[in-house]
Amino acid sequence: MNLIRVEHFAKRFGEKVVHSDVNLVLQKGECLGLIGGSGTGKSVLLRSLIGLEKPDSGEIYFKDQEITEMAESDLIEIRKQIAYVFQGGALFDSMTVFENLAYPLRAHTQLNEDEIDTRIQALLKEFGLQGNDALFPGALSGGMQKRVGLARAIIMEPDVILYDEPTAGLDPFNTRRIQDMILRMKAKGKSSVLVTHDMPVAMAVCDRIAILGKGQISSIETVPQIHEDSEGLIAKFIQGEVS
Repeated sequence: MNLIRVEHFAKRFGEKVVHSDVNLVLQKGECLGLIGGSGTGKSVLLRSLIGLEKPDSGEIYFKDQEITEMAESDLIEIRKQIAYVFQGGALFDSMTVFENLAYPLRAHTQLNEDEIDTRIQALLKEFGLQGNDALFPGALSGGMQKRVGLARAIIMEPDVILYDEPTAGLDPFNTRRIQDMILRMKAKGKSSVLVTHDMPVAMAVCDRIAILGKGQISSIETVPQIHEDSEGLIAKFIQGEVS
């Protein structure tokens, strides 16, 4: 089953053409990696999947619903099912960890405060964040902020998770923690798109990897295919032979 389909997606900013004809499919249960050089529009495409960017032409389907022309009120329902994990965590600085996690539950569910507390404490334990619920984001390390951001993204139990450079700027220990968390979400049946420059993480967690360049998806291969074909475009990108 295809959860997301991108068909003939085109986007420009002024005179700069970012995407000319992007076609992409996210299958149910898979982690799809999206790689490419800086400035190729990976994050633009990711944001478009939840309606934060609008294409100049082309369509995006989620569960066979075309979303590019949806009103903001309708996109709210889509965003409950597609979670976006921002690169910097995007936490509310004036709210504690607990309040950050409680915010979407209070806004979009009928859970009472005891049920909210139970769900939050379970996530804090799962992500190794017990005892930090009263802290403000400024008191957290970069790795902890990213984990809280991921916890907030999945607290609504979405079908799809969009990861925008989740390991950027992290040391090897925290990179591994984020990698393991992505794998745990995958084991739970969550589908995901991972935008990253961290190729070891991409190869460890993804089922397929697509490379974006010159406004299009220029190649898409399974991870075993990449390992087997050292002359392929994605393998050459990983080896630094193409940009």
